[in-house]
Amino acid sequence: MSDVFRIAEILVSYAARAHKDEIAIIAYYGSHAKGLASPTSDLDIFYIPDEGKAASLCSQFIVDDLPYDFWPVSWKLAESIANARAGRSWAVAASLIADAKVLHHRSQGDLDRFNALQARIAELTRPENRKIMVERALDEFKNTLFQLGQMRFAVADGDVAGLHWAGWKFVNSTVNCLALVNQTYFTQGWGANLPQVLKMPQKPAGLEEMMRNIIMPQDADSMLEAANRLAKEVRGILLAAQASISEPAGVRQVFKDFYFFVFEYKNKILAACERRDVLAAGFAAFQLQEEICQLLNKVENGFYGVDFNLLGEYTGAYEEAGFPDLLEAASLGNFGELARQVRRLDAKTLEWFRSHSIELNILEGEEELRGFLNQRDPVQL
Repeated sequence: MSDVFRIAEILVSYAARAHKDEIAIIAYYGSHAKGLASPTSDLDIFYIPDEGKAASLCSQFIVDDLPYDFWPVSWKLAESIANARAGRSWAVAASLIADAKVLHHRSQGDLDRFNALQARIAELTRPENRKIMVERALDEFKNTLFQLGQMRFAVADGDVAGLHWAGWKFVNSTVNCLALVNQTYFTQGWGANLPQVLKMPQKPAGLEEMMRNIIMPQDADSMLEAANRLAKEVRGILLAAQASISEPAGVRQVFKDFYFFVFEYKNKILAACERRDVLAAGFAAFQLQEEICQLLNKVENGFYGVDFNLLGEYTGAYEEAGFPDLLEAASLGNFGELARQVRRLDAKTLEWFRSHSIELNILEGEEELRGFLNQRDPVQL
């Protein structure tokens, strides 16, 4: 049987001769990189080329019954993985960079750049970077819900294969959410990482059972029931994590220059009400109320409501401040009531801003504008 590293030497030598200075890094990962290889372990090896170069070098082949995968990873992809950006499962992809062993580097600069990516992954697993990773987990949860939706569509269409495929991707996304919020990644692929999944401290009770009921279900109904439960449990963990990274901000800082937005959207809503344009009026009403809810929640509870959140999870401060609800009238297409409520909101906002010493930036004429600009950004004479 051929020595896998002898095969690697041939690949490196050929790449260097065929593509000269187009290859920045050649590295291997997986069981051989971690010292866990068995006699039947394959060798996973990748290269980082200059953009648009060396595509023909990509190849997959078998030597002495062992598979070899020699594939390109762009710097952009490597950096995305190292920063836990959306588009790749951090849980399984991080090890590709973090645990890789470099076989070839074009220059010290290229090696330093790659080493910096490995260092970045290590940084994201430390407590001081919890906020970043929680935010990544909240973003990943959108994919969890997408896959749950795909499962429901598959059931409605009677697409059994599609249901099982969406179920696998759903489990992968939920586990990725948990890996992100736990600031960890798995050093082995799905075939061997279940023990690492179950070791995560922040996870739903009964996680393994729910995963098995999705991957190996008795029927479609039980599969969807398990998926709904798992999504809800993971969401609860993420909500608690979101609250744990909250950082309240000062009211004047958060609402600086904001009255312009209230004034602008009040006029949009009133104009739409006059035209009896239910879509324009409703959209503007939602935008205005949501924005105020987000900012007030940042002041009171330390986080802006994001796409992860339901409006009810960050509307409490808005209600406590006594601001009127625009959404009921907007959803009913009640133009008269919506116009009345947005005028109330404008008046209440003016009163609330003044009581909190927030500048309104309501100017009269050109001279006041010049003074306003000079106050913000003094002209150096």
